[in-house]
Amino acid sequence: MFPWAEESTATSLMHIWAGIFFIVIFPLYSWDHIRGHADRLRKFSLVTATGILQFFTGLGLIVSGIPLLLYSADVLELPREIHLALTFVLAGSLFLHKLSKK
Repeated sequence: MFPWAEESTATSLMHIWAGIFFIVIFPLYSWDHIRGHADRLRKFSLVTATGILQFFTGLGLIVSGIPLLLYSADVLELPREIHLALTFVLAGSLFLHKLSKK
C-alpha cells in the first residue's frame, strides 16, 4: 500500500520506537487527561465523542501492535490490517478533536 515504506529499515525502526513510546505514554496521558477533564465528560459533545474514540482506538492500536511487534507484520495479516485501519481512525479523530469547540 505504501511503496516508500517497503523494505525500509529506518521506517521499520521508527515505527517500532513510536509504538513502544505509544505503549508507555498513551495510558499515562489518557488517564491524566480523563481525570483532568472529568467535569466536561459528563455532557456529550463532539469533543467527548472524539476523545472516547481516541481512547478506544489507542487501546486497539496497542492490542493489535504488540503481536505485530513480536511476530512481524508479514506473518499476521489480520492484525496488520486492523492496525492500519485504526491508525487512520486515530488520525481522523485527532483532527476532529482539535477542530471541535472546547
